[in-house]
Amino acid sequence: MKENNKNEKREMEENKMIKLDLIQSRRFGRICYGFGRDENGLVYVKEDEAQVVKTTFSMAINGHSLQDIQSELFSKGIKSPSGKDKWTRDVIDKMINNKKYVPFIISFEDYFMARGEKELRCRYDRDLAY
Repeated sequence: MKENNKNEKREMEENKMIKLDLIQSRRFGRICYGFGRDENGLVYVKEDEAQVVKTTFSMAINGHSLQDIQSELFSKGIKSPSGKDKWTRDVIDKMINNKKYVPFIISFEDYFMARGEKELRCRYDRDLAY
């Protein structure tokens, strides 16, 4: 009986998830923070992690530095993708530069604005490095 309740609960949670279709899932490549892959190989959005991604982009758009974002995530007790207590600025930088979040977690406009704000404040642009 308990097993049926667990399966029903899992099924309800899966129905709430945004899933990519088979073609999108195959093209997706490596799974990054905010996404998962189910037993059928389909990529889906992990809502709790997606909220962290949205917060990160929102802070970047509003002029917060990578260090500010790092401090905020630490103060909220949000573990890094590797499970550490503290996020590195490099991981946050890579997240802001990751196009895979568009359109599944953030809009193109938010992606573009966050990158632009970050580049205004950043001394080093990963895309321009040789």
